[in-house]
Amino acid sequence: MEGKKKYLAEERYYGEKVTAPQQPYGLPRKEIEWYPRIDYGKCDPRACEYFCVDYCHMKVYKKAGDRVVVDDPYNCNVPSQSCSPRCPKGAIIFPSKDDLKRQLRELRKRYGYAPSNT
Repeated sequence: MEGKKKYLAEERYYGEKVTAPQQPYGLPRKEIEWYPRIDYGKCDPRACEYFCVDYCHMKVYKKAGDRVVVDDPYNCNVPSQSCSPRCPKGAIIFPSKDDLKRQLRELRKRYGYAPSNT
């Protein structure tokens, strides 16, 4: 476990919040449901010392008492999910890539970026 703690420590980010692009793929970010969810049955912030809160450059997560919450979901960088595999408990969940593709197709159609027969 000691090697894992060192790995987590090296990737923590204590800098300023980075703002995600608000028009990814030319579409309004607030209409793309791409952000992490936390499986509280698995999440144990004491085990990783709130790693996701410190790892995320976008500051999507924050501490809320003894829990981690998704505080700024629409600042998550589409389609990043780099935090998910780094969670030692596997508690960070994202929509599937297929779901993201479906959403993007629907939004492109709505905004006139795709032929109507797709």
